[in-house]
Amino acid sequence: MRVETSTIGIAPGEGLVARFGEVVIYLVGANASTERILGAVEAVADVEHPGAAIAQRLAAVVFGTGSEPPPFGLVAPTADGTLILLRGPVSAMISGAEGSRKLVGSRAFTWVDEIVRDPVRTLSVGPGPDAQVSPYPRTDLRAGVVPGGGFVIHAAVRRSGKKHSRAATKVAAGEPVATAPAGLAAGEPEPVVDSGPRTGLAPARTAEPLPGTRAWSAVPAPQRAPEPIRLRKEPANAAQNNGAAPQQASAASLVAEDGTSYPLDRAYVIGRGPSVDESIRRKTADPLVLQRDRHISRVHAYLSVDAGKVFLRDAGTAAGTFVSTPGEPRWTRIGQSPTELPPGGRIRISEQVLTYQPESPHAAT
Repeated sequence: MRVETSTIGIAPGEGLVARFGEVVIYLVGANASTERILGAVEAVADVEHPGAAIAQRLAAVVFGTGSEPPPFGLVAPTADGTLILLRGPVSAMISGAEGSRKLVGSRAFTWVDEIVRDPVRTLSVGPGPDAQVSPYPRTDLRAGVVPGGGFVIHAAVRRSGKKHSRAATKVAAGEPVATAPAGLAAGEPEPVVDSGPRTGLAPARTAEPLPGTRAWSAVPAPQRAPEPIRLRKEPANAAQNNGAAPQQASAASLVAEDGTSYPLDRAYVIGRGPSVDESIRRKTADPLVLQRDRHISRVHAYLSVDAGKVFLRDAGTAAGTFVSTPGEPRWTRIGQSPTELPPGGRIRISEQVLTYQPESPHAAT
């Protein structure tokens, strides 16, 4: 089943759905093992036929660590077909030329794994024993990690009609059509999409694209999550090019090494995919998105402002969050209790550094 030429609908729910290349995984919940599971999948997802390599890496994470991983279901291509791997109360429904059948992860003490032969028309993975998954309309996960309660993969189908016969032949052969987006045969109406650098959409527009995203099909919804703040360098001479005099921000801010400034008048969730955090969905904090780095967790640290003071705490990450006071060259690792960051203090997450710049008494007018 060629995932790259299929559509992947996301169902509502409290878990996570992630796609790396042609590998799709659903996690029922999140705990200390979540990052390790996602990291193991992402590390080998780009190799040819990654199913076997992913199974080996996941075995080391699931059975070689002290913490109990959350139930999950995974779909990955192999040289012989498509690997379906289920652990715990997760099920999969497969529909193909030979009819429909169901796999349930809880039937085995370890996990259930099976290689399904093509052709497969639809494949759904969801919680519980019934694999009853109802995705948001017109969603199509292209890459990245989003909230969700399962997923449904619809295989690309041959379009009828002479006008599209050549494109349909390519789709039937598993070859992406150059003039159609992935997941659509040529001649299908394209969904409205929000563009991003790498990963895609949030279902029903409940969340903005995560950093490094491609695009998702957009579905109208009553509200929209805050737009991610990305660490990207703005041209130093942008103001001069527009004929405007340079301005100096007077408010306190966090300043990145590339000069990007973040006003300290709000709370932030810091990481490479902070939009998955509940506080972002409740709009009680803004996402501060760091550049992609395997040492940076999707939710890495929390920053809050109280009575003019700035507090920082780690989100329980393996790589850690470090701070340094003004004039102190050494870095100190902080824990999950709030730690006050003094004016001029610095934050280091992996190789990225943010500096707390206090309010300037000489603002430009």
